[in-house]
Amino acid sequence: MKFIKFTCFTSCLFLSLFSLANTTSKNVGQKVANHSIWQTQGYGYILEVKGDDITFYDITEKHCLINHLESGEYPSSNITVIEGGAELDWGAIHPVRLTPLKALPKLCRQALITSIYDKNYQFSAPLTFDVLWFTFAEHFAFSKEINWDWQAKYPLWKKKITAQMNEAQLAQVFEQLLTELGDAHAHLESKDGRILASHNIKWDDFKKNKIEMPFATQSEFSSHYEFHMGLNKKQAEIIASYFIGDVKPQRLNRSFLLGQLPREISYFSIDDMSEFTEEDTVLSDLETVDKVMKKILPTLHKSKGLIIDLRWNAGGYDVVSNRLLSYLIERPLYIGSKSTKLKNGFSQPRKIEIQPAESEQYQGPIVVLTSGLTMSAGEIFLIGLAARENVTIIGEASNGGFSDSLPKQLPNGWTFALSNERYLDFAGKNHEYSGYPVAQQHEYLNVQALKESRDYALESAIKLLQ
Repeated sequence: MKFIKFTCFTSCLFLSLFSLANTTSKNVGQKVANHSIWQTQGYGYILEVKGDDITFYDITEKHCLINHLESGEYPSSNITVIEGGAELDWGAIHPVRLTPLKALPKLCRQALITSIYDKNYQFSAPLTFDVLWFTFAEHFAFSKEINWDWQAKYPLWKKKITAQMNEAQLAQVFEQLLTELGDAHAHLESKDGRILASHNIKWDDFKKNKIEMPFATQSEFSSHYEFHMGLNKKQAEIIASYFIGDVKPQRLNRSFLLGQLPREISYFSIDDMSEFTEEDTVLSDLETVDKVMKKILPTLHKSKGLIIDLRWNAGGYDVVSNRLLSYLIERPLYIGSKSTKLKNGFSQPRKIEIQPAESEQYQGPIVVLTSGLTMSAGEIFLIGLAARENVTIIGEASNGGFSDSLPKQLPNGWTFALSNERYLDFAGKNHEYSGYPVAQQHEYLNVQALKESRDYALESAIKLLQ
């Protein structure tokens, strides 16, 4: 999922004494008061509401600092009072649950960390390291899966940090840490948006084996980027070669392509799950999905089968994935559940049930093509399709980056993210790191297939739908 602005957190929101004392049924469904304070259940946020604005505080047991990235991202109208508290709608599948506070925590009132946005800020590598470390320790959802003991490892990693370290040296330590964690959503960015550290295991393997190594043995392209774009172009040409010649493929928005294959089979590729328009909002993306699906449904109804290609879909918004799914189901569909990392354990799983679109839906057989690059919201779409009847998934196991990303900020202005949520599929299984499995194995961008101008996965999908 996208960095929720992106698209997942434990925040704290602030309510004033007169507005909040005890939330009763009388104010359920109302917006919050003009000055109030709340704490998120999980996510490590305190939220202070002042009029239309929300100030986000990143908080751990030892630290409190203002998150300037998230502050101002959502208006206070996105917070709705419910019985016992409130909820923040920030574009995720479920709103973030909030608990009212009478005042800011003592850490935020008396020991608020000075940041680069303050006049008296001075860079401290030890403090910056601790903020990131303890945020991960409290909110990273998969420590048990990778056998990682934050308390035991802290002294070992702390020895790497000195008061004399500069930012570049600290970034190297963070890169080592993220590499060992292997979290698909974990990354560190500079204040100007440069990626300083990240380690998506399957993407790094793909980059090494499919781009860097082959690039070294060729002379046609002058950069890794151009070589990768050349591979993508070749793959697109191969796919197009399977389309029926007298039926022109439809490029619907920049992210969707509909083509017609022999034997009355439709091909539908989805490049990503967000940023379909210049507006770059969840609402505009959902509106685009509705337009695209309503346009292609008449064609799908005439098809004997549908191939959905997600092999290069790197994600976006889960709600977009679920809107797409709503056009492919005829009745409410339970696709799994989602829980958030808390201080001790996880929140109670919250079920995810998708309602069918109000318009007509496609109900025929589907074959889905995936690869190790299919991740995040693309994988949420995948587990939704897997819960549907008459669906076969082939290709490669997906990336294994299901969790939403939890966006945080460091005192020097750097931002970072981590996976703080656990998805379970409709059968109650967790596929983080391993990826969602396939019924047939087909390597994406197979060297031999490229030489032969063939797509083995697509050919198998066509056979399955005959």
